[in-house]
Amino acid sequence: MPSVVGPDFICIGMQKAGTGWLFDQLQFHPDFWTPPIKELRYLNGPYTKSLAEKFLRISRNPKRLQKAFANRRPLEPRDIAFLELVAGYGDLPMDVDRYIAMFAFKGDQLTGDITPGYGLLQEGRIETVGDRLPDTRILLVVRDPIARVWSQISMAHRNENFDIDLLEDLVGLRRYLRETESIRRFAYASQVAERWHARAPALEFRHFFFDDIAERPENARAEIIAWLGGNPEKPSGNLAAGHNRKAREEKLPLSEQVRSVLVEHFSDELRACARLFGGHAEAWAARYGV
Repeated sequence: MPSVVGPDFICIGMQKAGTGWLFDQLQFHPDFWTPPIKELRYLNGPYTKSLAEKFLRISRNPKRLQKAFANRRPLEPRDIAFLELVAGYGDLPMDVDRYIAMFAFKGDQLTGDITPGYGLLQEGRIETVGDRLPDTRILLVVRDPIARVWSQISMAHRNENFDIDLLEDLVGLRRYLRETESIRRFAYASQVAERWHARAPALEFRHFFFDDIAERPENARAEIIAWLGGNPEKPSGNLAAGHNRKAREEKLPLSEQVRSVLVEHFSDELRACARLFGGHAEAWAARYGV
């Protein structure tokens, strides 16, 4: 099936925009071999020795494998070989040839890397991807920036990394939005798309909307799988198209005053998304009156 050397596709985000859903749909689809780790993060490298050693310990310990790869398909010998290969990359410089070698295990299936952090790749790294992986498709899932950042903040709260008192301190909340690194770096889909278009213009790049994944998952699944080169008529094992293992995660209540602060902060991004992506993004801007 595939003729691409290395990954057939790279999904560059967004964070909190359905990349976990995409990984699940592909890991159980018979046309795809997904690496057992969802976010390889290699292009952001180099891998640290500690991370590499963690992969190696996991790959050699059946109990840790079962725990570490819960909600994953059963591991095959090639998955263990992949983990051992990646473990050997610890503390070595990022090298595209090593990256390509990660995907040699795909055989005659399609494969790719789903790492939201790649939306933040340095411009030189993006150019390297464009030069060395000219046939690799680049996929970006975009989401209403207000809903996306609220999901991110709610996750931070669940992980005890967000001060809930900020919801009553609007000055502090504005400062939090301006200064929090994970928000400044991960919240702007328009900038991600523009940077990749500018630095790797020859790559086949396409965005999809989280709205479609949430509202019509069967159609979204079929559209994405077909674009990646797979057969959308084949099921992803017993997984429903609308399966979301994060569906029960609780979100903080969003008050009108907090919503107004978010709209104020992301007004430029809402307009940029409407201009660049059209479709649902135009509805986002209209929804918030910007």
